[in-house]
Amino acid sequence: MKKYHFVGIGGSGMSSLAQVIKSKSNEVTGSDRSHDRALNQDIFRSLQDQGIKLFPQNGSGVTEDTDYVVVSTAIEEGNPDIKKAQSLTILILHRAKLLAEIFNPSFGIAVGGTSGKSTVTGMTSVILEQAGLDPTVINGGVINAFQGEKWPGNARLGSGNMMVIETDESDGSIVNFSPEVGVITNISRDHKDISELLPLFETFAQSIKGCLVINSDCPLASKIRPRGKKIITYGLTDGADIKADNIQMNAASSQFQVNGIPFHLFLPGRHNISNALAAFAIGTCLDLDLHRMKTALGKFRGIKRRLEFIGISNGIAVFDDFSHNPAKISSAIETLRMAGTRLIIVFQPHGYGPTRFLLKELAEVFNQSLHPSDHLFLLNIYDAGGTANRTISSLDLLKRITIPAVLHCPDRETAISEVKKGARSGDVVVVMGARDDTLSVFARKLLNAVQGDKT
Repeated sequence: MKKYHFVGIGGSGMSSLAQVIKSKSNEVTGSDRSHDRALNQDIFRSLQDQGIKLFPQNGSGVTEDTDYVVVSTAIEEGNPDIKKAQSLTILILHRAKLLAEIFNPSFGIAVGGTSGKSTVTGMTSVILEQAGLDPTVINGGVINAFQGEKWPGNARLGSGNMMVIETDESDGSIVNFSPEVGVITNISRDHKDISELLPLFETFAQSIKGCLVINSDCPLASKIRPRGKKIITYGLTDGADIKADNIQMNAASSQFQVNGIPFHLFLPGRHNISNALAAFAIGTCLDLDLHRMKTALGKFRGIKRRLEFIGISNGIAVFDDFSHNPAKISSAIETLRMAGTRLIIVFQPHGYGPTRFLLKELAEVFNQSLHPSDHLFLLNIYDAGGTANRTISSLDLLKRITIPAVLHCPDRETAISEVKKGARSGDVVVVMGARDDTLSVFARKLLNAVQGDKT
């Protein structure tokens, strides 16, 4: 048994890995600035229920009997836990290295890409579970089907040698993994320029031991064709090995056919049909029957905060969504158009660095996707603490947006007041933003706000 201390254990990728490491008879402790501020308590209660002890992020959780301190790219060098580990000469492991150590010896399925990773990982995991393959799963989002009394749903412990993970290209760590089956959902500018992203995905593709699954609808992903690899493509356009036909969509679900077999997906949007095709392609690599995959997918109920329907009141529908980069925002807006006549978006940029990097593209996606009658409310940039460069604000984004109804809200109470004042029957209200799980609480507050009488 080893003792691991996770710094920033509340993060989606860190918490899922911590649970699996704990389940393998290791001792796990952790710290998190959100826990210190009494935020996002559900995930921390779940970790504690599994026997993971939490400490303030002041170095007190790192002791002489700690074998490894686990960090992610988001953790700064000056973090008190890191300083304590250095003073005790304790080995500091990057999350991706630890994940690769347990993943690479397994029969691994790794899902990569700029968008759709969490949903494809979730769909694939449910298909494999229903097929009796009992996979271990480490995901970046909560798979609703796997939520239980103790496990929050972003991880699952299986009994066999099969493991399904979501990989990360944003920090370059995708190159650490050598899966039996690898997936590239799409490639677009996010965290890194395309010139940096393409070599990462090419290296990942070369490391795949069995089958490579590629989205043929993505021009950049389609360029990746490593020699000697079995490749299966999927897409919504002609030419893909696995293609959706006879597509019908509404605000709550999607229907389509694959090889003449009808599918009903309890998720809206063309992007989710594409995600389902990726999961089918993985199943095809494993020689799973399409009819059995259809049955499994019919039981899939999505990923938390991925266009999650919160409720409807006075004809006003409220959603909670993880969208934070231009590609995801565009897909979400396209899908939400089916749910109402006008969109009211409350957007929280998910960090100073990402906002600075994507400032032009974020403005463009709102300018191109929103209608003159839509409303956009910009919250302040999410601040996770630490030593971030705070020389940019939501006002810098607002200046670039040209739709008439855009407003900066310095706090959430202002946004609630503005939404309550302006929303009317037929509108769709959506909270958008990543990393901050308190946005789900905020979305429910918005639903409560629009429950008052409307005239």
